[in-house]
Amino acid sequence: MSEIKIIKLSQNPIGFGEVADELEKEMFESALPKQHTHSYYEDEALGLYIGVWDTTDMVETAAPYSCDEFMTIIEGAVEIKNNKTGLMETVMAGESFVIPQGYDCQWHQNGYLRKFYVIYEPAETPHSPITENVVYIDEKSNVPWQQTSDGHSKKVLYQNHNQTFTAGVWQSKGFNTGKITFPYHEFITIKQGSLICADDKGVEHKITAGQALFVPQGTQCAWQANEKISLHFVQIKQ
Repeated sequence: MSEIKIIKLSQNPIGFGEVADELEKEMFESALPKQHTHSYYEDEALGLYIGVWDTTDMVETAAPYSCDEFMTIIEGAVEIKNNKTGLMETVMAGESFVIPQGYDCQWHQNGYLRKFYVIYEPAETPHSPITENVVYIDEKSNVPWQQTSDGHSKKVLYQNHNQTFTAGVWQSKGFNTGKITFPYHEFITIKQGSLICADDKGVEHKITAGQALFVPQGTQCAWQANEKISLHFVQIKQ
């Protein structure tokens, strides 16, 4: 398991693209693409994997999706095909989305793509997906805003069957938590404003729009935002 500490993700990690992923022909209906993965966090016991990934043109083999995966597109765009209906859904650079575990779909890639990813593969797999479509993580969704117990606003846009994987949008006009012990795993990417997360030694990790951060459960940290902030989040609760 990776170390318990605040992790700031780079859109272009040092050395990224130097060593290609090993791929098998059975994974694709197209010719083999070139793909690269930079892993920032891995917990095999929990089934949690976080990092940066890229690919060239390809069409994956059609099959039910093996995991719940949250993604934010850094560069490029992708089309996801519903294998039952033939519907194609497009996700563009700057957008976040979830492909639900068990969704029978197919990744169609035309041109280069790079993304942040949060993969969750629980030991128990559902008999059917929560929904048979791409779930867009979007502030403009018709899902109503909820007030949190500490006075902020959020939209929960996706939860898996046992509510251990939750994705949505969170907003605040500014806050300061003081030092806390983080109660769950959380990945965030900033859409508006900036955020400072300080570790137990006082080292500050600042992220702004387009940047991402991961905080493992049990991390000692303090959070601060001095202005309005909007972010996309994924929480993994054990």
